[in-house]
Amino acid sequence: MDAGEAAYRQLVEGVTDHALFRLDTEGCISMWPAAARQLYGHEAADVVGHGIDVLFAEEHEESPPVEDLLAEARTESVEADGWQQRADGSVFWGSCTLSPLSDEGFDGYAVVVQDTTARKQYERMLERRNDRLKEFTDILSHDMRTPLSIIDGHLAMFQETSDETHLTTIQETTDRMERLVEDLLRVAKQGQVVDDPEPTDVDGVLGVAREGAFPESATLNYDPVRAVMADRDRLVQVFTNLLRNSAEHGGDEVTVRVGPCQNGFYVEDDGPGIPEDSRDEVFDHGYTTRADGTGYGLSVVRSIVGAHGWDISVVGTERAGARFEVTGIEFVEDET
Repeated sequence: MDAGEAAYRQLVEGVTDHALFRLDTEGCISMWPAAARQLYGHEAADVVGHGIDVLFAEEHEESPPVEDLLAEARTESVEADGWQQRADGSVFWGSCTLSPLSDEGFDGYAVVVQDTTARKQYERMLERRNDRLKEFTDILSHDMRTPLSIIDGHLAMFQETSDETHLTTIQETTDRMERLVEDLLRVAKQGQVVDDPEPTDVDGVLGVAREGAFPESATLNYDPVRAVMADRDRLVQVFTNLLRNSAEHGGDEVTVRVGPCQNGFYVEDDGPGIPEDSRDEVFDHGYTTRADGTGYGLSVVRSIVGAHGWDISVVGTERAGARFEVTGIEFVEDET
């Protein structure tokens, strides 16, 4: 062992918070110190002579491309992050640096690996938080459109007629907007569960939901549904978004039917319908088939339905059009 190699071995044996090891010119592990054994759990006999890819987690797409790394690292230090795998099969996120070794020409690689799983998990937590924040702002802006249009319409009518009943509607709408914002904030902070459902008349909810979301030229047929245990304002959102969805896809003269089904209620229209292979996707946040669509309406519906502990599905029908069924509902017991 020459003096340079002895100094290198002394250095790597003294490392405690990183794995520092050596590859030969072919990219195979040639020196496996104690720190590497401690981080990976492999004994030297198990890895020496094997390519560095033996340390990478094959099932993870984010593992670095080995051949590219080795080629680039022949002339300069290269950094790459990826999933590494220990001897026991567990994985960790490793920050890896390959540097060329040279004495009288290229003499292999020095490799430094640090377990940065905690940092990776923190980054992913931030990504999820940002995704939730974006979804929250999308839903908020989407569900404010209808009440704002109602306010705008009734304000214009009041200015023309001085009929104060329009002011009453504006006040009721602004109160509902305030409750919606408070509800969304509560969902963002505490999750999506409806804790205090109350007996709710579906007919009355439909009457509120259709204003501003359903064209006057469209037809709404209602087959009475028993009162349900629900958060009334959030149920208004469900029907608002379902009615708007039918009008956006079926046109201003669409016909929508609402009525009871087994263990729930349905909303069905005579529009173009939903292809069978798209029925699972329509509830995805941001999914839309229209150039000017937002893709938030049905995502909102699914979230609210789930918050009540109910289920929603797209059901095939013999007729054209889309049919949504909300099931798993707790109905209010009839008083006898």
